[in-house]
Amino acid sequence: MSYAQFGLIQASDYNSLVGGNPTTTANTLNAVWATGSGGVGYGQTAAANVSAGASVAATNWATLINNTSSAASHQGATLGTVTTPTSGGTVTYQANVVTNLQTIYGNRLNAAAQGSTTANTTTTGGAWTDTATFTFTVTFANGDAARYFFNAGGQIKMTASHPNNTAGINAAFNSLASATGTIVVSGQNSGSRTIVGTSYNGLTKVGGSGDAVANSALGYFGLTTNAIGGTNTLLLDQNYSTSPYSGLVEIQYRGNVNGVQGSNGDNGTIVRIVSTWNSDTANTIKVVGSGSAVTCTAVPPSQTNIANTWGAITIAGSVVTANV
Repeated sequence: MSYAQFGLIQASDYNSLVGGNPTTTANTLNAVWATGSGGVGYGQTAAANVSAGASVAATNWATLINNTSSAASHQGATLGTVTTPTSGGTVTYQANVVTNLQTIYGNRLNAAAQGSTTANTTTTGGAWTDTATFTFTVTFANGDAARYFFNAGGQIKMTASHPNNTAGINAAFNSLASATGTIVVSGQNSGSRTIVGTSYNGLTKVGGSGDAVANSALGYFGLTTNAIGGTNTLLLDQNYSTSPYSGLVEIQYRGNVNGVQGSNGDNGTIVRIVSTWNSDTANTIKVVGSGSAVTCTAVPPSQTNIANTWGAITIAGSVVTANV
């Protein structure tokens, strides 16, 4: 039988609500709360199934209800009222148990808050005349750690700056860096999610002006595998549109991942993002002053309602300039 009013609650009924582990079955607790697979799962301790023929104890129901509530609080979702049974008490049918599971599954990509950031700013130490290539690698402990980071609302953000605004090529890069805004990599490869009250696609440009991102589906699960130095996935190609630098002064972002590393549908333990600044202009004054900079920031999920299952995150950055 299934979980229904006036029915006898059996182990199979409870197990169908919490689900196995790992599972991606929609509207089950463990799909959202525990290991999951791919873009589903926060990596929290799974709710255990009840053995066939065994009694469904009040503690089992408390685990189901409390973990559902914690997931909803993490997401910023509103649940229907459910009474948690006490030890020795009677477990009764409550329709909101089912609807609440539907709610947390439907809101599984959202996050009401985020945690403390980790950042790496890499800066050119001297003048350059042709290109400046900034490379960042964001490394997770394992494939599941990367999944949990993005599934629970973690993001990678990229910003550029060039403080020198002296008339000419420096003013062009000063304006261009500002125009790129902040490039935000979220987890999904389609659709949007709401994080701290803001809607994000897989790849989102926040602020700035001019050119848009190349493809809004290029979140963590949308990035392709490639070796450093290869033809990586284009994230943004921003050009300066004021003569004499039109179309020839640009800041470009490309990204890739290192491919599946585990058995639960991750997309790699390393996210690599390369920002190339190009001063290939016919204008005779093309010496770009020092101080060109790119910052890569990892913004982890909040730990208020869920435990840290994504572990330590490291960011390494380097820059190489070329002159002509």
